[in-house]
Amino acid sequence: MLRALLLLPICLFCTFANGQSNSEKRSLSPFLVFDSYYSFIGDKSADVWGFKGGVKLDEKWRFGVGYNFISSDIVEQKVLPDEELAYAKNDTVKAQLFFRYFPVMAEYIHYSKGNWQISTPLQIGYGQSYFQYFDKNDSKRRIFKKGVVASQLGVNAQYKVLKWVGLTAGIGYRVMLINNKEIDAKMNSPIFAIGIKIYLSEVVKSIKGE
Repeated sequence: MLRALLLLPICLFCTFANGQSNSEKRSLSPFLVFDSYYSFIGDKSADVWGFKGGVKLDEKWRFGVGYNFISSDIVEQKVLPDEELAYAKNDTVKAQLFFRYFPVMAEYIHYSKGNWQISTPLQIGYGQSYFQYFDKNDSKRRIFKKGVVASQLGVNAQYKVLKWVGLTAGIGYRVMLINNKEIDAKMNSPIFAIGIKIYLSEVVKSIKGE
């Protein structure tokens, strides 16, 4: 099931890439997005940063991969498992939550006119969540580390500010398809996104002098 979910955007890309007859010319161009979104983990705000890059197909679809991670400091008191007691000063420590994953993305562009675009992105990513604390030697140690699968669906809008650069914003919802059972905090959350988009196709054209 996990493998099928992660391959879904790639399968969509292959389907649409082969959907037209050979006489019809495909339009492909690269894209790169540095983005951030605001969400919640439990009752705490959790800002997420990252980037996505890939290809734009026929001005209607974007397919890509990326990397996202929590930038907020979420610190909790955690009772250590027995195997960690030899490393720590106490059986209860302050530990920071880490959550990072690598999404694959398929995004359909509903509207594109002038400098504006409106689209619906779907992304599914595999990663890890864990807590990290400092042991009695002030070295970092990870606890409760497990693999996770996160999915997101939403609506995005973007505005092209300059030839190479645009602004993006969106709303959506994050659902953990596979969660870390060692972490009690609720990870499902609404998301509110902002970002900067680099128009790689325009950069390439400028480099070539077009």
